[in-house]
Amino acid sequence: MTMTEAEAYDAILAHHAALNADVNMRVSFLGNKVEKAESEKSAIEDLVRYLNAEVVPHAIAEEHTIYQTAVDKLGLADLIGEMTTEHKTLVSELTALENSSSGQEALEHADRFAVLFSDHVTKENELIVPRLLDSGDVDLTLVLSEMHQLFEAAQESAASASPDKKDPTATLLKLLGEAAKELAKSGKNDLAARLTAGAWAALQVDRPDLATKANGILHRLVDLRSSAPVAISSSRRGDIERELDVRPLAPAQRHSEIFAAYRSLGPGNGFLLINDHDPKPLQYQFEAEYQGQFTWDYLESGPKVWRVRIGRPS
Repeated sequence: MTMTEAEAYDAILAHHAALNADVNMRVSFLGNKVEKAESEKSAIEDLVRYLNAEVVPHAIAEEHTIYQTAVDKLGLADLIGEMTTEHKTLVSELTALENSSSGQEALEHADRFAVLFSDHVTKENELIVPRLLDSGDVDLTLVLSEMHQLFEAAQESAASASPDKKDPTATLLKLLGEAAKELAKSGKNDLAARLTAGAWAALQVDRPDLATKANGILHRLVDLRSSAPVAISSSRRGDIERELDVRPLAPAQRHSEIFAAYRSLGPGNGFLLINDHDPKPLQYQFEAEYQGQFTWDYLESGPKVWRVRIGRPS
């Protein structure tokens, strides 16, 4: 199933709405902590982690895709200049938030960030994205695909940054990543990937920022694998309740949608995952979370579309 221009447009707006809602939720949580004179340290750390892992990579990706296209195809250089300046202001507020000396000071910077970000995505939704959709000279589906790829690359770049020496869990993950890479180079690809997927599963609840880094390590490990052919299943092995095409979704949304679809399955049933790249890293994550409790059957293996039936055993 090919994504339409309208679906790409809706996906961009939906991602903006999800980012805005997540920012406001975390800022509100910080505000409640400050108002009740409770320890705000964890709320600040969670907000900072989210902004660095999701919002900043999103901004980087859209500058090189949506913004550049708006300049090249629509001549919106002045507007894009203003929007890029707002990105720099957002990063400045994030830096000030990280360096705040009190909960109240952190809340002030967080509030300013939330207001500016909300206004910023409203401008994108009203002044840029509709014009790209209406232009006969822009392939919005291609722009969105390129943005997804750059978003993932920006996330991985952030994940590869040196961890804080005061954060032993981050240090351990960095060491695990280095060890896993060496294992993969020595031919023990599966072991390296399974260890990293196990770390991802252990971190995703309490340290989602580090889980994102583990996910990036896992994807790089899979890229190091030898190009063994994928075995295509000759049957669908049970019922397919629904098709889940994650290609229009932002990378940050794909995991939650896929695992939610799996958890809703009854015994013997499955859903058809449609993706724009080999979801092999996801298979390792399923093994870490649901070993022996899922089935995985490739029905199509690229080069542009991958289809996998994910199910529960009878």
